[in-house]
Amino acid sequence: MEIKVWFDVYERKLMVYHHESERHKEIVKPAKIATFLQAHGLTLADCQYPVETMDHMCLFTKKGTLQLLKQLIKTETRRD
Repeated sequence: MEIKVWFDVYERKLMVYHHESERHKEIVKPAKIATFLQAHGLTLADCQYPVETMDHMCLFTKKGTLQLLKQLIKTETRRD
């Protein structure tokens, strides 16, 4: 999944745009911005202009309750 990332200097937030779903997210808290940048191997200086990268943190994947239950049932081992 490809995303485009850039840092808005005036509003002090990281903008993340997902190409496939055409959705975007804003990361405002400094700790979350640092975690996101570390996971993607970027710095704020790199993000002054839009940077395309892969979504390593899976920000745009749907994890509904039903999907989580299916995953839990598949990985859970039965105890007899």
